Amino acid sequence: MKLSTKKTLAILSLLAIFTILLVQVPTAHSEVVSTSIAQNKALTFIEDVIQPDMSKYNVTLVNDVVGQAPNQPSETQESVHYYLGGTNGNGLDILCVFTNNILTFAQLTTNSSSTFYSDLSTTNVTAEALAALEGYQTYTGENLQDMTNALTSVDATQNLTKTSGDIQLTVQNTPPYVAIYLKSIYNGTVYTGVQFSFQNGQFYTFMDDRSLYTIGNTDVNINETQAVNIAQQYAQNYSYSTSNGTVVQGGFNVTRVNAGLSFYSIDNSTTIEPYWSVQLYLGQFYPGGVYALSFGIWAGSGTLFLAQPIALGGGSLPAASNASTSQQTQSHGQTGISTLDLGIATGTVVAIALISAIVVKKRSK
Repeated sequence: MKLSTKKTLAILSLLAIFTILLVQVPTAHSEVVSTSIAQNKALTFIEDVIQPDMSKYNVTLVNDVVGQAPNQPSETQESVHYYLGGTNGNGLDILCVFTNNILTFAQLTTNSSSTFYSDLSTTNVTAEALAALEGYQTYTGENLQDMTNALTSVDATQNLTKTSGDIQLTVQNTPPYVAIYLKSIYNGTVYTGVQFSFQNGQFYTFMDDRSLYTIGNTDVNINETQAVNIAQQYAQNYSYSTSNGTVVQGGFNVTRVNAGLSFYSIDNSTTIEPYWSVQLYLGQFYPGGVYALSFGIWAGSGTLFLAQPIALGGGSLPAASNASTSQQTQSHGQTGISTLDLGIATGTVVAIALISAIVVKKRSK
């Protein structure tokens, strides 16, 4: 299925935002000398999952940084960067990130010549993903057969979403990138899981957020219609304030509604439960450039816990509390409240890619 340029750019933008949010630099003040445990784990992951022909490379440790996880100071984060150097300046830069000693992110960049590029590439991305998944099962010692079953016999050249047992498989194909998501799903809510992405058939990135969260109550007692009704009723008297102090309350002209199930953390903990994300799109711009209202409603109880205006350009405004309702709401500084709010890795992909490009360029001279 061909995607329009607009859709392709939208998907790539979402992937970029997702990656940048996930991958952050640890706080400098907490940097310490690392042990070799993460380094050994990184090498094992490279051999088991990425699967380069190690006989072709000289392995060099570029750096190993330990720090506090961004947004979660109680968690430790370690970034291990290896360079696999070959002949004529060709080689691979591989970053592995561990959160509380568990690998949560990896990325490969290369200045590839055809020889080294083909070493990690295949014309069959499904086969590549299955091999990587099998290698990850070896690496973790887990039984990932349910994920393997979901991925088997899938054409990764097609965009698709399907459910196999308790696993939801999503394939996003935006050449030259293919992203494959294998997430657990209960009662229609997609939770945590693993993601592989490939660039021109070559391993590119890996993410696993399962160790970061504990899935709590998965009950969905409120359906979509009920959730939308709760949001619309609340919006009748909802108010927000602009940066110059203007208060806007009620009377919103809602012309379109979007609702979907996702998960959110309970009281900023690592326990997650399902919620309805409801966006009410407005037929005009309101003060502050507001064009929509976003609401979060717990799928189990129907309690509205979030109310937030969405402003032009993706910005958000301070949400004024609404004294006319007895429901307790929580104002968040962001309007997207799903798996984006992870903060699980070290060093932004953009920064690593640029640094790697510079390093590789220097080596090739």
